[in-house]
Amino acid sequence: MADITYNQIISTLEKKQYSRIYLLMGEEPFYIDQITNYIENNIIAPENRDFNQVVLYGKETDVAEILANVREYPFGSPFRLVIVKEAKELKNIELLKSYAENPIDSAILVLAHKYGKAKKSLVDPIAKNGTVFTSDPIKDYKIAEWIEKETPNYQLKIKSTEARLLAEHIGNDLSRIHNEFQKLQIVLPPGSEITQSVIEDHIGINKEYNFFELNNAFGERNIPQIYKITYFFANHQKDFHLIAIINSLNLFFTKLMTYHLTPDKGTETLKKIFGENRNPKIQNFIIQTNVRYAQQYSLTQLKKIIALLSEYDLKAKGVDSNTPSDELLKELIYKILH
Repeated sequence: MADITYNQIISTLEKKQYSRIYLLMGEEPFYIDQITNYIENNIIAPENRDFNQVVLYGKETDVAEILANVREYPFGSPFRLVIVKEAKELKNIELLKSYAENPIDSAILVLAHKYGKAKKSLVDPIAKNGTVFTSDPIKDYKIAEWIEKETPNYQLKIKSTEARLLAEHIGNDLSRIHNEFQKLQIVLPPGSEITQSVIEDHIGINKEYNFFELNNAFGERNIPQIYKITYFFANHQKDFHLIAIINSLNLFFTKLMTYHLTPDKGTETLKKIFGENRNPKIQNFIIQTNVRYAQQYSLTQLKKIIALLSEYDLKAKGVDSNTPSDELLKELIYKILH
């Protein structure tokens, strides 16, 4: 079976159409974890798991142990399920190539290969005789759109503004977004809307002071507001980590610099730079606002700002700096503005 999407693979699993070998690989761990968890909790009946299901870890096992478990005959179940988590850490994983070329019918082998891709020599036979799923990160500018599409799966609703607020604050950490939505499912009735007050009360993102507001203040060159938000962040480091602030600013200013560097200023190009939205009015607002922000800065200024963000990112991680985070933040903002 060839490489397929997340929704397709879940659909086949729900229909009990199983491959004999799965390779789940890529830089985005969320979907790999989701598929692995579904397989772990649904293929083998609970009463048969003690004899027919085993979970191994790449750092703690080897190919010989994996194959020994796979070849053990199932007891009271049509399949024996062997899941290898952290498969990227498995030494000599390419030795599974021979098995992938001829997997046995009485076993299902799952290789959860997060944060990287397996070698082609292993991918090809698995693609031919099993299922290969590649989990690529979602582009930063598509996170808000992803949140809007995913929210109904949790029996909740969200508007574009709130989706963008979550995207700005959390970034493309899909696992954290998933966890936050699961928490909201506990406290909100089905069909509830995720409003700004809900976000503030239950996710901890302040309605007035957040990454989104800081970016907008820089876009407007509203210096008093920039300092106001900066000092709020400095006094609430638990909720507003310096590295997260830098990442948000870096994404914001990189979009502005990309606008300057891109010869094509057509609508489709600007959608890719600043983010897409299905509502035409909101889409126009996003583009017009960000173009206006970009015109507030020259290319030379933007290059300097991004260099500063890179410098302070290293300092925030302790490279050649023992300065407290709140002071680093104030220094950074001052240098950006001057």
